[in-house]
Amino acid sequence: MSRDFSATAGRGERVPSGADLANALMRATHTLRRFAGRPYRQRGWSTPRVLLMLAVEEAGSPRMGDLKKQLGVTGRSITSLVDGLAQEGVLTRHADPDDRRSTRLRITEKGHEHLAEIKALHGAHADRTFGVLGAAEKMLLLEMLERLERHVLDQSENAGN
Repeated sequence: MSRDFSATAGRGERVPSGADLANALMRATHTLRRFAGRPYRQRGWSTPRVLLMLAVEEAGSPRMGDLKKQLGVTGRSITSLVDGLAQEGVLTRHADPDDRRSTRLRITEKGHEHLAEIKALHGAHADRTFGVLGAAEKMLLLEMLERLERHVLDQSENAGN
């Protein structure tokens, strides 16, 4: 891959453009997402299944419709995922007391055990993934990513004004 950046840094290095950085970040994100799903796939779990379980845990007892929006999946997809997880006994459906047209989800005791395994797999895999970085690099990367996120959120909020 050729890197012909237009400006130069102090030591004669080329400075990447915003497009160069965006492309590198998108490639890295795509690679990290695929790699992050490996331990789940080895157990026969899909990434959407894992994300759904984590989202339900975070929300407590969310409406299926809210999760559909949050996860960016279709109604058919969320229903299919929930059906499978309910059959396995890790999720239950229950009526929404505030809206009888809505269904809420709840994690079962077996589901909490499943989530503990998911989190342990994720932690070990993420530690191995980022093990290539030293402590200072990890701190710097986190700081830079958080700063970039804040900047993009500010830009998004200001774009509407």
